[in-house]
Amino acid sequence: MIKTVIFDLDFTLMDWEDEYIFAITNVINKLNLGYSKEKIKEIDDVLATYEKEYTMYENDKFCEFLNKKCNINLPLEFVDMLLEEQTKCYRKFTESEIETLEYLSSKYELIVLSNWFTYTQKKRLENAGILKYFTKVSGGDERELKPSLKAFDIVDKKKECVMIGDSLNNDILPALKLGMQAILITKKNVKRDLRYRQIRKIEDLKEML
Repeated sequence: MIKTVIFDLDFTLMDWEDEYIFAITNVINKLNLGYSKEKIKEIDDVLATYEKEYTMYENDKFCEFLNKKCNINLPLEFVDMLLEEQTKCYRKFTESEIETLEYLSSKYELIVLSNWFTYTQKKRLENAGILKYFTKVSGGDERELKPSLKAFDIVDKKKECVMIGDSLNNDILPALKLGMQAILITKKNVKRDLRYRQIRKIEDLKEML
């Protein structure tokens, strides 16, 4: 019996928009670093590759990683400033999406398990007006990054959980290994797999759960 629903955040609850690069741009400008648009785009591209080399997010290691990969000299304060700026990267949820979250939270414990920093993800949910539906929000600065199975230690009774995410490797497959149910959210035409279910939008969960 399912008692807990675990959500990934980016590209699951909220898409990460290309325009959110303004967060990096704003911080670079505040620090008067004078980097070009091309260099800022490079920093943005490199951000996501940190997870390939490290198991958790740590401010100092993250800053050192960016400096090394991009051949730049960001001060450590860049990280905190970026995380704060990114709290503005959220969207307004539709009435039907809100109704779905209200329905789900009335039946299950809802949790957000993200690989990004907890503070930023929690504030984004708060600013979007949906934090109240979740009992826990945890990121990659608090626990090992998905797809590590240790990331899922946010819950004890794995077989009473369903994981909802957009990534087969990070969300779906590790959840299945732990005996969880799993639901892939995707707008792409992905080959069906009987081990997990698929949806295209959050509202589909109202009939499925």
